[in-house]
Amino acid sequence: MGYQVSIFHILNNSIDDILPDLKNLDFVFLALHGVFGEDGSIQAILEQNDIVYNGSESNPSKNCFDKSFTKTIAKDNSILTPNFIIIDKKNFNNKDYNFNKSVIKPNKQGSSIGFSIIDDQKNIESALDSALEHDSHALIEEYIEGREITVSILDNDALPVIEIQPNHGVYDYRAKYTKGASNYICPADIDQSISNDIKSIALKIHQLLNCKVYSRVDFRLDENNDSWLLEINTLPGMTETSLFPMAAKAAGLSFEDLIDKIIKLSLEK
Repeated sequence: MGYQVSIFHILNNSIDDILPDLKNLDFVFLALHGVFGEDGSIQAILEQNDIVYNGSESNPSKNCFDKSFTKTIAKDNSILTPNFIIIDKKNFNNKDYNFNKSVIKPNKQGSSIGFSIIDDQKNIESALDSALEHDSHALIEEYIEGREITVSILDNDALPVIEIQPNHGVYDYRAKYTKGASNYICPADIDQSISNDIKSIALKIHQLLNCKVYSRVDFRLDENNDSWLLEINTLPGMTETSLFPMAAKAAGLSFEDLIDKIIKLSLEK
């Protein structure tokens, strides 16, 4: 693509050993997930050192990584999102839990790590243990029956909607990162008016959270065709099974064009 590139792999939550090298670069392209990578931490360090990088700035990255923060903003702005409670193990009380079926996950984590779906309250303790291995707080969210839908945002435009059909029923870490473990329909087979509504909601939450350049917004689409916001990702995946490049391709952008556009938009932010 005409860029001179150096590759850096981060093995722990620090860039101290590579910071002098990063300062000599014109641009840093982050392709990271989870804690430190997309929670605003590395973004804040880069900002403090006047290093230009892709995507949202540190504060929006931190807020979007906090699922309860995102869902609260959604509720405050009349965007449907499943009912939820946020807890740590110390303050959990069975009386707080009244969902017939629920999703339990770390409040701040990515890639569906520590994620469980339960329909029996007796399984909640083990699901909480799994979630709390990865964060100090867990999100218990009402499970919405329906279709798994995602919308990618690029430069304040919504790309074609994708429907995700995991082969074993749950879109977990294995379904996300194993080639052939999920089927993807892009554009999703839904009415144009519904597609437009979902895109509009995705763009709205992207803007409400002050995201920049690009993001990916995940929904459940129920039997009444109501879309329920689950979460937003400020550093969407860029692997061969990733959704953002798939949506871009459906919009006529090659992978190279997509990367180039992200870089150029990030330089302008």
